[in-house]
Amino acid sequence: MQDKSKILKVKHVSKVPGHSMFKDWALPDRPCSYLPFNDFVPQLHAGRVPQEILFDQICSKPNFWFGTDDFQGSRFENADPQFPGMLVRAMPNPCDLPFRLIDGRRRMEKLKRAGKSSGPFVIFEYEEITPYILDFEIVE
Repeated sequence: MQDKSKILKVKHVSKVPGHSMFKDWALPDRPCSYLPFNDFVPQLHAGRVPQEILFDQICSKPNFWFGTDDFQGSRFENADPQFPGMLVRAMPNPCDLPFRLIDGRRRMEKLKRAGKSSGPFVIFEYEEITPYILDFEIVE
């Protein structure tokens, strides 16, 4: 766990810069944490080739994760499923599935609505992203 003086303080989970993890999506012994894309993607993403993964192997957050339907509106309409999502293999998740989706749920939903059962994803291993996980706190 990180130094308590460096814990990110936000007013709402939608303000967390990266993949937020709390409530059912929290990691063991880490009630409010997040994976900041700007920290780990430049270090780990280069050279990875996307793989085709079946959607039924992926645990992804629901469309109302931030309180409104994320599968409508401009962000959903502009989501381009041509770009691969990002998965973490063997990362704890509430679905107890092999992969946890950390980026691309709107793109994945578009592929599902188009009748696809799989899509392209860049895969990271849980052990390699663990050092990048930070904690956050929701404040009034």
